Amino acid sequence: MIDVDPLRRKISGESYADSVRRRQETLKAKGPAALPPEAPQTASGDKIEVSEKALLMGRIQRALAEIADIRADLVEEIKARIERDEYHVPGEDIAEKVIREAIKEMKSLRSR
Repeated sequence: MIDVDPLRRKISGESYADSVRRRQETLKAKGPAALPPEAPQTASGDKIEVSEKALLMGRIQRALAEIADIRADLVEEIKARIERDEYHVPGEDIAEKVIREAIKEMKSLRSR
């Protein structure tokens, strides 16, 4: 599962602190069973605490791991076809894609 909080913050302009606060309020509203456990303890009873920055870095790394790699060979092939004037995309296809993406973004903004 991908953590969309960094993406949502980028689109909405929400700060990290606001995002954390919103998530904590949501968890509290769901009841005690939904709250994360306290910091884990070692055998000697010491607590382990991870900074917010480290947690954010972990989420970013997980999100990046799920993003598809850029296929450099395909990019180079398409660049060469464009330079040779052999790569054409109908304007209708481009317009349709732009409209679909705009509608998708509008729906996601409305659902917040």
